[in-house]
Amino acid sequence: MFLKLTKIQEDFMNKKPINSYLTIILVFALAFFAVQDAVGQPQEHELIVKKIDNVWRVVQANDETRSDVIVQRGDRIRWVVEGSDASFQFSDDRLFGDGTRRVRDGNPLVLAVRNNSEIGMYTYSVFVHADEEFAVGQSPPRIFVVAD
Repeated sequence: MFLKLTKIQEDFMNKKPINSYLTIILVFALAFFAVQDAVGQPQEHELIVKKIDNVWRVVQANDETRSDVIVQRGDRIRWVVEGSDASFQFSDDRLFGDGTRRVRDGNPLVLAVRNNSEIGMYTYSVFVHADEEFAVGQSPPRIFVVAD
């Protein structure tokens, strides 16, 4: 009996390597799931409505030569109008809900792509109040919803 207690005590005392392995496995598992969550997170795409060469344009914040946006369901699009109030009109209510939105100069309009939006191309228009004209993008501005 005394030997069994000693053996049990030895086994208990030698669990450090097992605990180290379990800790390493747990850390890797948590890191894996954290990466998986980050991959599925909605993205935010930023567009600016501003006058370029005396023409109102919708452009990407990081590339003034592009206005098309490629999104997935749940992503957000942020528009900022520089120099005027503006009204946004979306041709398909399935993308964001209600078809018309108004935004004041300098304030952002942030809309999330609905989870039940159909995959495809959506067009919209931006009416600039200061000059009473429509902004151009890649004429008209477009949003492409792609598969998740």
